[in-house]
Amino acid sequence: MNKIAIAIAATLGAAAFATVAMAHEMDTDEDGLYSLAELQVEYTDLTEEQYAALDTNADGAVDADELAAAVAAGDLPALE
Repeated sequence: MNKIAIAIAATLGAAAFATVAMAHEMDTDEDGLYSLAELQVEYTDLTEEQYAALDTNADGAVDADELAAAVAAGDLPALE
């Protein structure tokens, strides 16, 4: 049982790391935030409503923590 939990945690951790690495590339203006247009390069079906839901602090932009949380929650698929 513990081996399964460790394997799942390792897989999720690797997926989150890959997403964070890709997220850096998505931030084309290098402001540390992800606009709807920047995220739509990888998440082509992302709508304005979905983007607003990702912006949990309602500051008008998605930051790295919000993006990582969305991937961890399954709201966005992990990028490879």
